[in-house]
Amino acid sequence: MKLGNTVNFFLLEEIVKKNFASKYKDSVLGILWSVLKPLLIMILLTIIFSTIFGRRIENYPVYFLAGKCLFDFFTAGTNMCMNAIKGNQNILVKTAAPKSVFVLGSVISEFLNFIITLIILAVVMVATRAPFHFNTIPFSIIPIISLIMMITGIGLVLSILCVYYTDIKHLWGVVTMMLMYASALFYPMEIIPEPYHQYMILNPTFWVIDQFRHFAIWGTIPDILNIINSLLLSSIFLVIGIIIFKKYQYKVAMKF
Repeated sequence: MKLGNTVNFFLLEEIVKKNFASKYKDSVLGILWSVLKPLLIMILLTIIFSTIFGRRIENYPVYFLAGKCLFDFFTAGTNMCMNAIKGNQNILVKTAAPKSVFVLGSVISEFLNFIITLIILAVVMVATRAPFHFNTIPFSIIPIISLIMMITGIGLVLSILCVYYTDIKHLWGVVTMMLMYASALFYPMEIIPEPYHQYMILNPTFWVIDQFRHFAIWGTIPDILNIINSLLLSSIFLVIGIIIFKKYQYKVAMKF
């Protein structure tokens, strides 16, 4: 058992290294793209929307980047998980490696990129003289944990579906685009008419982004019930993902 755990841990470590390196393979700037991409998008959208929402959103660059950090982690993590099994079928047909390690490795490698974007957020907060609310910032780990569970659960399901249905990649791209526009990334929630708020809160990514902003940039505590609901929903995603993955992980080998 100990030998098996050691082998699996070694495999997980190698998968994380491979995924992280492949993201910047043949790129001149390499890992710097993790810094430049969010910064360039932040600058562009700040120029466009700060004049529109400037009075409603204090320190627009921080507001936008705080949401984008989390949503990019969600998008990149689920996309990486989607290809975790199908993209490694040559390895899986030759070894008895547990397929779940490839999905978990995808989540961890994208989490490392997420950490980089959080560092960028902190730098932007310093540059724009945004206050650091050290009494609430530690609690921002709560929506991050919720997001990790959500990504893992959804990623497990997508990794199975992608083996059977290649079109799931295109469908998921549409889904994530819809979630992005419904996550209040670059606009304030107040501009959405009240009757539509009930539909906005159906978006699980909106919950974690809103909670993270409360803890990390506003120094306030969000509604406790929303935190509980978010953690509960993410737990449901994770449990469902595990159940579906365990049921179909051995059947997907027949598709290779």
